[in-house]
Amino acid sequence: MVAEFVTITYTALPATMNTRKIIHLCLLALFTFALLWIWRHWKSWGNDKEVYKLLTILLVAVGGGILFITVILPKFGDAVGTMMYSSGEEVASNEGMKAAKKIASGDYLGAIQEYEIMMKDEPDDPFPVSEIAKIHAERLEDPATALAFLHEHLESKDWSEENASFLMFRMSDLLLATHEFNSAKDILEQVVSNFPGTRHSANAKHKISEVELAQLKESQASRSQGDSPV
Repeated sequence: MVAEFVTITYTALPATMNTRKIIHLCLLALFTFALLWIWRHWKSWGNDKEVYKLLTILLVAVGGGILFITVILPKFGDAVGTMMYSSGEEVASNEGMKAAKKIASGDYLGAIQEYEIMMKDEPDDPFPVSEIAKIHAERLEDPATALAFLHEHLESKDWSEENASFLMFRMSDLLLATHEFNSAKDILEQVVSNFPGTRHSANAKHKISEVELAQLKESQASRSQGDSPV
């Protein structure tokens, strides 16, 4: 009879987190015990022990302040941060994961719907706009719709410099992929003129050189095919 061995795996909590929690609990317990002890003996200290009362108040104030700063305040800050930011980030992350799963399964229209939800939740984020265009161009093999989609949303609002240049670069990439070299250069030249002296302008100039090189290679290839004997 062959023995079967079952391996049980588990995820251990980080030791630093456990240690920190233990320290916090010890501090809370010690402070609580000190308050109870003071409350029990306070009345037994007569007027001749006013110094004890003053020192006790000072120690309680200092201890309470340390406890508040090291234990209570960080937890309060984490709670507020979670309420303000985690919800939106979680929604965006969930929708992005759903879209990625639908792309993997071939449900491209479903993926577009997930990115459209992201667009409504984060209207200033150009990422879902870019991803929808990417699906049209690469998955649905419809670069014209992808380009029109990018152009429509680029013109639909006042984007920040960073986001506007991001969408314009995506447009130039699409035009380059479809060998519309002159149109790609036009978009990149708009980046140069709209954002002079920025890294976006410098990147666009570099990209223009790449477009011109690709255009030259295609022209040379066309000429060589035309000169080759039939």
